[in-house]
Amino acid sequence: MKPYTIAFSTMTADGRIADDRGFSRLSCNEDFELLHSLRAWADGVMVGARTAILDNPSLTTRLAIGRSPIRVVLDGSLQVPPDLRVFEVPGRSVIITRRGHPQSKLEAYRRRGIIVIESGTPEGVNLTEALEELRERLGVKRLLVEGGGLTIYSLMREGLLDELWITIAPYVFGAGTPIIGGPQARSLGVRLYLMSYEVLCGGWVNLRYKVLGTLNLASAEVAEHDRKA
Repeated sequence: MKPYTIAFSTMTADGRIADDRGFSRLSCNEDFELLHSLRAWADGVMVGARTAILDNPSLTTRLAIGRSPIRVVLDGSLQVPPDLRVFEVPGRSVIITRRGHPQSKLEAYRRRGIIVIESGTPEGVNLTEALEELRERLGVKRLLVEGGGLTIYSLMREGLLDELWITIAPYVFGAGTPIIGGPQARSLGVRLYLMSYEVLCGGWVNLRYKVLGTLNLASAEVAEHDRKA
């Protein structure tokens, strides 16, 4: 069984989590507090390799009461340096990667007390298998995913997201990194149900969605056409 999984991200009004130079500081104080309350709720918090490298986050709980979750990095290529802040606590830091890497490369992480989870094949990580191991091996029953866009896309594509929390910041970038997806991404057609919303800091809006599943886009287009006919 996989963990109950919530993805949280803050984006501009045009759907960007960073501009074309990598600037990504979009959250206001209340948005940060909301994020940290989710970290306190979670047993584990996960980011992708690009987010770990560019932001070098600690992923600790500081603005809410609660223990810091286990920190997890999803990195199929093992490109993340083992000395990042996310790996500072031995035994409570994890890297998920594909099978097939040389043991010498994996040992560079293990020597620092980083737990290595290998899943899938040499061609790629099996996300379902990896999340199930997080729960069974490390007791992660509630997982928070903080990005980036390709990581959230991959989890949504595999049907592994239960909720999607999006905060819309009152900015427009016009270019940059999308909240979900990446260069090789294809259309998903996932249907969401709006559970609640909250206005933050007088201008930011947090939307909390339940992920219902994949929508058959072709059938939806036919139904819409018939409705208008």
